[in-house]
Amino acid sequence: MRHGKHLFLFLLVLFFSAATHAQHKIIWEMAAGDTAQQRVLFNQLNNVLTEAPDTKIEVVFHGFAVYALLKDTGYFKPQITSFYKKGVVFAVCNNSLKKRKIDPARVITEAIIVPVAILEIVKKQEEGWAYIKAGF
Repeated sequence: MRHGKHLFLFLLVLFFSAATHAQHKIIWEMAAGDTAQQRVLFNQLNNVLTEAPDTKIEVVFHGFAVYALLKDTGYFKPQITSFYKKGVVFAVCNNSLKKRKIDPARVITEAIIVPVAILEIVKKQEEGWAYIKAGF
C-alpha cells in the first residue's frame, strides 16, 4: 500500500507541474492594412515572447493586411524575420491574395499561404489555441 501511495503522490505532483508549465498556443488575426495597428501586433508578440518564450504563435494576415507579408510592400520585414526565427508562424490568406489579384510568388519566404484565413483560425481554436484579434 505504501508504494501505491507514493506513486499516487508522484503522479499528482507530475500532473500539477505539467499543468503549471503548459505551453501557450495563440492564434492572432490581423486584417488591418494600417501600419499603426500592425506595430501594435508586433509589440504584443514581443511582450508575450518575452514573458513566455516557448509560446506557440501563428498570425493570420487577411484583407488589406496581406500587403504586410509581400516582398515588395511589407513595412515590418526586420520584425517578421526576427519573430520567424523565434518560431512564429506567419500565414497569408489565399482568398485575400486572389481578391486583390496578387501573385502568391510575391509572398515573403517566412510566410505560409493558407486557403481561407477564417478556417485557419477556426481550425486552431478547435485544437485548443487561444484567439486574439490584432490591433487596437
